Amino acid sequence: MACAIYTEGVLHISFMNNKEKGHRGEVIAKRYLQLRLYRILETNYARKTGEIDIIARKGGYTVFTEVKYRNSDVKGLPREAVTPFKQRQIKRTAMLYIMENHLDGSPIRFDVIEILGKDIRHIKNAF
Repeated sequence: MACAIYTEGVLHISFMNNKEKGHRGEVIAKRYLQLRLYRILETNYARKTGEIDIIARKGGYTVFTEVKYRNSDVKGLPREAVTPFKQRQIKRTAMLYIMENHLDGSPIRFDVIEILGKDIRHIKNAF
């Protein structure tokens, strides 16, 4: 199904639903991290408390990464969708991952990878 939005004299047509867009963004972000020598531990780690898009390791850190992908900034920047509520969900879910994998005391970090069109921005220590 196609979705067409006309803004500022430009017609934007999207043929992907939100789930497909999310998956595409995660594939791009995973590749981006791997090229920067992150070791991917988990993708789409889900528990009742929420979901973490990518869990990776680099430099002794376990990095919990939220991926946000948008074609345009008509609805705001992708990173703005990582609300305080979403941050709390990610933190709670990360604590479960830490307990399940016996990572107590290991340094952790919460990052956001923002994909806007073809631009990628990696925000380390985002929250």
